Amino acid sequence: MGAFQGGLTFRRYTVEGELPKDFRDRFHQGITKYTFRPIDPGGEEERALGWADALFPLEPEIFQERYRFDEYIVLSLRIDTLSVPGSLLKLYTEAECKRYMAEHQKETMNRYEKAEAKERVKLELRRKLLPGIKVIDMVWNLTEGQVRFFASAEKINMEFMELFEQTFELQLIPDSPFTAGLFGGPVLSEALKERLERVEPTVFVDADVMAAAMTEV
Repeated sequence: MGAFQGGLTFRRYTVEGELPKDFRDRFHQGITKYTFRPIDPGGEEERALGWADALFPLEPEIFQERYRFDEYIVLSLRIDTLSVPGSLLKLYTEAECKRYMAEHQKETMNRYEKAEAKERVKLELRRKLLPGIKVIDMVWNLTEGQVRFFASAEKINMEFMELFEQTFELQLIPDSPFTAGLFGGPVLSEALKERLERVEPTVFVDADVMAAAMTEV
C-alpha cells in the first residue's frame, strides 16, 4: 500500500546523521540481511516481517537496481501472519479425536492425547493455509534525508523504525513542527534554527485541571 497504489496516508521521518561514504554497499548488505523470510508452516512462528521489493514483494531477493531510483531508495515492509482460526482448530481437533478413539478402540482420551491431537491438527492446517500478507511502501530521499512510510498505525510505525535503524544504522526522527523547522530545508535561517534548538519543552495544563488545583489551594 502507498507509493504505487492505494491510499496516500503516510508518516514522515527525518534521517539523523550523514550518509557513510560507502553507503551503497553498506545499505545493500543491511537490506540483504533483513530481507523478508517466509514463515515455516512446520514451525510455531505466526508473524514475520522484513524488506521486500516494492514492485514485486513476493520475490525472494532484492536487487539494487530494483530499489535505487536516482537519489531515492524505495522498499516495502512486508508483514506475513499465519495463524489457525480458533473455531477451525476446534472443529478439526474434535474430528481427529473421534478418529483416534475409533482407531484405538477407546471411549475417552486423556489430556495428553488430546493435546497431541490438537498439535497434529494445528500443524496440518498450517501447512494448508496461506499466510496473510501486508505490504507497506517506504520512500527515502537520500539527498533531503526525508523518509515517507505509507502507514499510520502506531505499532507498525514502531516496527518500521526499529527495522530501518537496524538495517541502515541511522536514526529516524518522527516528523513534527519542531523537526520540520530544524531539518525541513531552507525554511528557517540558521539564526532562527539556533534559537529553535534552545527552546525548552513546556507542559500545557488543561484549564479545568488548573481551576481544580487553585480551588484546592
